[in-house]
Amino acid sequence: LEEADIVAAGERSAPRGLLTITAPVAAGEDIVREIADAFMDEYPAVSVRLYFLDRPSNLIDEGVDLALRIAHLADSTLIAVRVGEVRRVVAASPRYLAQNPVIAEPADLAKHQIVAMTHFGIDSWSFPPAGGSSVPRAVHFTPRLIVNSIKGAVASAVAGRGVTRMFSYHIADQLRDGSLKILLAGDEHDPLPVHLIAPHGRMQVPKVRAFVDFAVPRLKAHFSRLSSEAAAK
Repeated sequence: LEEADIVAAGERSAPRGLLTITAPVAAGEDIVREIADAFMDEYPAVSVRLYFLDRPSNLIDEGVDLALRIAHLADSTLIAVRVGEVRRVVAASPRYLAQNPVIAEPADLAKHQIVAMTHFGIDSWSFPPAGGSSVPRAVHFTPRLIVNSIKGAVASAVAGRGVTRMFSYHIADQLRDGSLKILLAGDEHDPLPVHLIAPHGRMQVPKVRAFVDFAVPRLKAHFSRLSSEAAAK
């Protein structure tokens, strides 16, 4: 209906109206919000509504124009533009590592204090199969702390409270300043793809097309830089 209204008004090429975008909380606050601010400067006739949610949204039912998704996509009805990838990393502070046994393989984690994020498993973490096996490895633990906030879990890990598991972009600043270090890099799952997605047909709406053209190169540059920095650590 919105597309029909725009065509009828003869404004098909002019981005305008309310643009609704959803993203995971941390990526939304740290990445998408800044891009949306710059986009509104470039297109003053467009307003933006941002929903930061750590759950998948039904784009059509919830009236969402675009979503940033960190996952393998199964819904073929969506239009998707890949903008990068992120690693699932295990990390701890140098202080914690200096005061506790060496972590050389995933099984060693069972002997350590764990700061568990509800998104990544609160009583076990999985790892890829060891050489010659097809069975994923699972490390079970009783966490010392369970947190449903990424910032809270990161802060506790930085304070030396234990080992945590995050997406690499969650701890980009901490890796940069050395307050956290990545562990078990050789035992990580394959990176997860990051896509900007839209319901079929929404790309024809000028405000959506304009945001995709504006955001995709910026998102690609951002995730590429984060990936390079994480690899260096």
